[in-house]
This record gives sequence, structure tokens and C-alpha cells, in this order.
Amino acid sequence: MNRPGRAGAISAVGLVVVGEICMDVGAAIAVLLFHRVGPVGMVMMRLVFSALVLLAIARPRLRGHRRDAWLAVLGYGTVLATMNTLFYLALERLPLGVTVTIEVLGPLALSIIASRRASAWLWAGLALAGVVCLGGGGWDHLDPLGVVFALGAAASWAGYILAAARVGREFPRLDGLAIAMSIGALLSLPFGIIDGGAVLLRPRSSGWAPPWRCCRARSPTPWS
Repeated sequence: MNRPGRAGAISAVGLVVVGEICMDVGAAIAVLLFHRVGPVGMVMMRLVFSALVLLAIARPRLRGHRRDAWLAVLGYGTVLATMNTLFYLALERLPLGVTVTIEVLGPLALSIIASRRASAWLWAGLALAGVVCLGGGGWDHLDPLGVVFALGAAASWAGYILAAARVGREFPRLDGLAIAMSIGALLSLPFGIIDGGAVLLRPRSSGWAPPWRCCRARSPTPWS
């Protein structure tokens, strides 16, 4: 009788693991483009691309939603843009492992508050210890402003989880996420354009072009 629930829990954990891997791998790649488009420009590019993909897949219905639902999705989109911006600003000043370790304090604190059980402290402590071990050092010289950005990203991540749960109850399927991602992309657009500047108009320089095209553009031919 417990098999469906256990299977659902396993699949949920698997999705969390895959999502975390995608986030960290994406952040590691994005750091390589900071010198071209800046951290906020990179946030804008990721949010805009994600919004376009989700809109194409979900094709969300915009009519028939309550006012509370629109307020929820607006808050979700705002915290989504804030979380990513603060995370990337922290990455500009701190190593990836340190940034993720500080940021994960947000959901860990939320899990302890929501659980209200003593065992939650144990599991949260073990999870934090694991993240610290995987962080790869970098704690000896911390940029204070980078730590502030990372702590802000941690608080935003906790807010993101709460907002996502509320939007999931108000919108079917991926509609809420697609709309919120579009709101986040629009909010990040002016700041990303300011940070990235004219380089965003050059696909090869900004990273919009495939990597092999960028590499080919940088490698002169023997006869050139």
C-alpha cells in the first residue's frame, strides 16, 4: 500500500538532485562569461531563454485567474529574479562552492522551521556538512559584500520555495512557472542590458552563439 507514496518520494528526491546538478553546472559555465556580459547580464540571458522555452512548452492560459493568483505569480517572478541576481553577484566575488554553501542555508532553515521536529536539526546539519565538504575550500579569504549577496540569495531561495508552492496551487501544470519566469525575465531586462552593454548585440562575444562557433572565431586559420 505504501509503494506509490515511496515511489513518489524517490522521484521527488531525484528531481531535486537533477535540478541542483543543472543549477550548479549552469552556474559554473555562466561564470566563464562574466567578463563579457557581467553577472546581471548573464542572469538576464538565462531568464529570457528559460522564459521563451517554458512559454513554448506550457503555452499558459492567461484568462480566468483570480486576483490572488496573479499576486502570487507576480511575487514568484520577483523572488525568482532577485534570487538569481543575488546568487550571480555573489559568484562574482566568491567561489562557487562557498556561494552554494551559504545559499543553501535558506532552504535548510526553512526545512527546520516547517518541520518543528528535533530530528530536522540533525538532517539539516548533515546536509550542510555535506555541502561544506563538497565546497572545495575557499573560506580563508571571503569578500564581505559577496557574503551579503549570498545570504540574500539564501533568503530569496526560502521565499522562492514558499512562492512556488502557492503558485502551484493556483495554476495548473507549468502555467504558473512559465508566467513567473516571464515576469522575472522582464524585471531583469533593463538591469541586464545596462550590465551587458553593447556586447549583447554580438552573439559570438556574448555567448549566444554555440561554443564551437566562438572557438572557431577566435582561432585564426593558418593562411590568415
